Amino acid sequence: MTDFSREGIIKDMQAAADRMGLDLEDLQEMIVEVIDDCLTKAKAIVDAIDKSDADNVKKIAHDIKGSSANYGLLAASETAKQIEHGAKDLPKDLALLLVSQLEAISKIALI
Repeated sequence: MTDFSREGIIKDMQAAADRMGLDLEDLQEMIVEVIDDCLTKAKAIVDAIDKSDADNVKKIAHDIKGSSANYGLLAASETAKQIEHGAKDLPKDLALLLVSQLEAISKIALI
């Protein structure tokens, strides 16, 4: 389980920055658009679930899983992975969790 504390999120982001050869501050500047994009996509998952569109749920969750993992947003990536694997069951509770996680991450990651 990924540590969803401020310290855990910053640690994961630092590891991603190190992997990319960046300072944490540089990653934080880049990550604004990534978080906004993931948040928009997470809300699209909720809409797709409301429309019973499991294929779109899976596709969008897969996109979020990859992009969030690349930037060290491991909690969001793990939730997106769970949504992707459970797409047929239309896991609205997980989709809403993903939205709230990304909203919280945006407040933590950009400090």
